[in-house]
Amino acid sequence: MNGNTQAADNNDIPPEVPVEVLSSPALLFLYYRIERSLGIKAGSEALINLNEYIEKSCGASFVENPAVFERFLSSRERIYDVSKFITVNETYFFREEVHFEILSDLLPELAKLNRSLKICSAAVSTGCEAYSIAMLLDFHIKKGLEIDYSLDAFDISASAIETAKKARYSANAFRMDGSTWKYILDLYLVPDNGEYVVSNNIRAKVNFFTHNIMRGLDKQYDIIFFRNSLIYFSAISRLSVLNNIAQALSNNGYLFLGASETSSVNHPLLLNRFSCDAFYFQKTHFSKTQEQLDIKSRESAHNNSRNKRGEIRLKPLPVKREEMPISCVEVAEILKTDEGKTNAQNIIACLSDGASSSFSGSGLAACALYFLGSQDIDSAGSVISFLEKYNTDEFTQFLRGELHFIKGSFEEAEKYYQEAAVKNKQFWPAFYRTAILAAEGNRTRYEYKVKKAIESIELSRQGHDKEHNYECFLGGFSSSYFIRILEKKIDVERGVT
Repeated sequence: MNGNTQAADNNDIPPEVPVEVLSSPALLFLYYRIERSLGIKAGSEALINLNEYIEKSCGASFVENPAVFERFLSSRERIYDVSKFITVNETYFFREEVHFEILSDLLPELAKLNRSLKICSAAVSTGCEAYSIAMLLDFHIKKGLEIDYSLDAFDISASAIETAKKARYSANAFRMDGSTWKYILDLYLVPDNGEYVVSNNIRAKVNFFTHNIMRGLDKQYDIIFFRNSLIYFSAISRLSVLNNIAQALSNNGYLFLGASETSSVNHPLLLNRFSCDAFYFQKTHFSKTQEQLDIKSRESAHNNSRNKRGEIRLKPLPVKREEMPISCVEVAEILKTDEGKTNAQNIIACLSDGASSSFSGSGLAACALYFLGSQDIDSAGSVISFLEKYNTDEFTQFLRGELHFIKGSFEEAEKYYQEAAVKNKQFWPAFYRTAILAAEGNRTRYEYKVKKAIESIELSRQGHDKEHNYECFLGGFSSSYFIRILEKKIDVERGVT
């Protein structure tokens, strides 16, 4: 639906896509949908299990009803639920124990800040890492270190977070790596029927919640643990995650990554540190260009523009009705850059400031697509409303339809899709969406809509116009991919195998 996922033609498919996935429209759809939502490169076995789960939950296969799959995965809560099929919840107490030795050495200096430390355990899995951090700090506090702290811990998997909150672990949560800290574990773990329960005072110090790190972090932290998760992200998503983490670190804050991940990190704000035969990172005070300072200022203005309910309050803009044309080629190029995040953040900050002189129609469309994909409905709605003042073509109508689609207002969505289709018979994403929404209605009408969608795709191809890069409005999938889905759906309706 948005982002710039690679096209699904064989010549365009990235080498990391599992071979088993290429022959299945359902698995290929899930691979790109998960990569776009979570940034994770999912394996074929995980995708097969996820596909079976969705089919059972929805009562339909992807080929029978792609719209059901799209709706299922459009919910943020569903993403938290299905992530258990995609993520690897391997964890244990004091894993990569040398990091805790480094943290112990840093604590006396951090105590000189004379304020409560803000610590984050990201991608915490079932909680062992967060509890290990809390135990270590509590141990030093009881030894006389004058320091206070708050500890946030999150994971994309709702089931993993529920396990973390229960704080009950089997013997599998203890390994030789981490055994150096057994004397601390003995102080805070209570044996109970062959398992171990974390003591209440440590449980009370950790704030567990579900969160997708691709959406960034809302707070500034002095210490962030994000270990052994970066390797599961795609190359583009990895850069986005590192940017999110760097922005969330306080000046001189510390970042701990997994030992196998540090060599792949080269970020301008993260200085590599070495201690106790291990690497970690510290946020530096590198000088910024004026452009970077301007971006930071706009981002700050954006944050201040939200009221207590989190709604965006835009400053009034001067009336201006010059047409802002949208180029699909430009939209696709913008979305290739860090998945369009930088463009989106800059635009929403400028909207908050009331500065719109540098906007382009393509930039606004790419911004809307980014926010639609990240489920930020308020931001997407604000950008689309602004764009509608300067552009009335099929692309803007389609974006408004996408917003209604995500919100579950399918009748309203279909109205805007149809308006987009009327404006341009070659704009096949509108026809495709209309066909999908017709899937649960009259069979004859549905088959007619599917044929019209195929005709629109073929008409677009016949135009031989480079501007017909319409796939950027549907996640970057090629038109050939959607033709295969539509033709297969007609065969299913007619009972052809």
